[in-house]
Amino acid sequence: MWRIQIGAIALAVLAASACAHLKGRGRAGELVFLDQGWGEEERRIFYSASQGTRLMPLRWFLALEREESAERFAASDHVARYRFVEDTASKDNPERLPVGFARDVDAATGEEYVGFTCGACHTRQISYRGATIRIDGGPATIDVVAFTDSVFRALDRTVKAPDKLERFARAVLKDQYGVGSVAALRAQMEKALEVVKLQALSEGAAAAHATVAGFGRLDALGRAGNLLFGQLDPSNLRATNAPVDYPHLWDAPTYDWVQWNGSIMQPMARNIAEALGVGTHTLFVRESQGTRVEVRSSIRVDNLRLIEQQVEKLRAPRWPEHLLGAIDQEQAERGRRLFRRHCASCHDPGLTRPNEHGKRFRKATMVPLDLIGTDPTHAVSFNERTVDLKALGLGRVGIAQALELGTWAIRETKYEAYGLSPEQRLEWDGHRPNRWRAPLAYRARDLSGIWATAPYLHNGSVPNLYELLLPAERRSKRFYRGSTELDPERVGLRVEPFQGGFELVTDRPGNSNAGHEYRDGPRGKGVIGPALTEEERWDLVEYMKTL
Repeated sequence: MWRIQIGAIALAVLAASACAHLKGRGRAGELVFLDQGWGEEERRIFYSASQGTRLMPLRWFLALEREESAERFAASDHVARYRFVEDTASKDNPERLPVGFARDVDAATGEEYVGFTCGACHTRQISYRGATIRIDGGPATIDVVAFTDSVFRALDRTVKAPDKLERFARAVLKDQYGVGSVAALRAQMEKALEVVKLQALSEGAAAAHATVAGFGRLDALGRAGNLLFGQLDPSNLRATNAPVDYPHLWDAPTYDWVQWNGSIMQPMARNIAEALGVGTHTLFVRESQGTRVEVRSSIRVDNLRLIEQQVEKLRAPRWPEHLLGAIDQEQAERGRRLFRRHCASCHDPGLTRPNEHGKRFRKATMVPLDLIGTDPTHAVSFNERTVDLKALGLGRVGIAQALELGTWAIRETKYEAYGLSPEQRLEWDGHRPNRWRAPLAYRARDLSGIWATAPYLHNGSVPNLYELLLPAERRSKRFYRGSTELDPERVGLRVEPFQGGFELVTDRPGNSNAGHEYRDGPRGKGVIGPALTEEERWDLVEYMKTL
């Protein structure tokens, strides 16, 4: 039989400095947790429970120097530029890894790895007048791509610079340091770098025409396809040209379809795909003379279920008036009536009919591209992409079919290993089958907590709620992402230029801010409702603070 290794060695970070924790009124320098239905136990699980990812040995993290100096790569001042959220030290996190990074031990080798878990991309921290507000399940503002590239440039420099390599090897190997062990370590580092380049995470074959994601965005589906299928056949690599904002999670388990393009139905499949996309050890094994394909994976499906159970408890954050200012209730009521008239048909569509298990879910409204008129790149790229699976005894198939097959195989293998009963399997699956699709449409969802999720549209090309209600020609054509400072008037994050910020330019592929417009004339081609007056726009903004 032959084997194919799939996965990635991706990113890592360490952070220092503990934060004060406070519910209620925030003072300068204090961290405020809003009431979202979680306590410390739920946060600990979401922030640090391992999905079984294998990003890089923890020893490497602790020893790695920056590319341009001998300073620790993981120093808090260096990490802060990528907007990772600091986490307080605990008995389970002595290195003070940031929110969303988990430790996990490889059972076969005993090597301790650091891995990327849900909380990194789905925990937001915003600030206003000196107070810092934690939004659990909110879209992170991290720049994953820039951070990853920086990590592996530093590792590459360490391999090539004898003085760096010596310091790194002594820190990693300790009393095992020697000529032979250093050579073996260097070989492991070179192999890691080759895998990263192949999968187009760091100057790889598919990177040439990639759209820069910047803070708070990632072409998650594009990268997942590269991570999963790039090693099967290099022709499967594609440019990551369709970055989208990280979605908020507080209502995700209640929907029939998830992702911006409504491509995944089952919660377990969604979470397996997420774990695969950030780097696991997943091995497909096929008998040389047969058609049977087995899968071996480090993915912790048990912990995926545990994390999902916490997300099921999570509630949308309510606008904290004591921190951000009182809501004008009269104005909000006018906005509510406008919302029911112009917005509710898409954003409050009701429930599905009961499925075969008697379960009902929130219905995702799928809005065709030619109606909504927003940037089509994300949906079109996923719809048109195919991958060659001849290495697994199959032919060329659509990316949705390939991901459905891969997640199904991992799920079945893990469920068998855990000895789950049919009833348990159904529960872990969220009472939904594993189905994938690739529609030429985007999903409209309930807007609870929308005030905490800027920027807007699927690609984050509109900086605040006020501009979202303007005709496209009046929206910002360029603005800076990466600030965590809230603008409570327009309801978004600050967008002025600042050192270290990322300038989003909306005339570049994947970045268009067109569509979802209110203007007079026929519906379609981006027009979804009649023109609004200035007063009506502000009424709607005020109402959406209440959601």
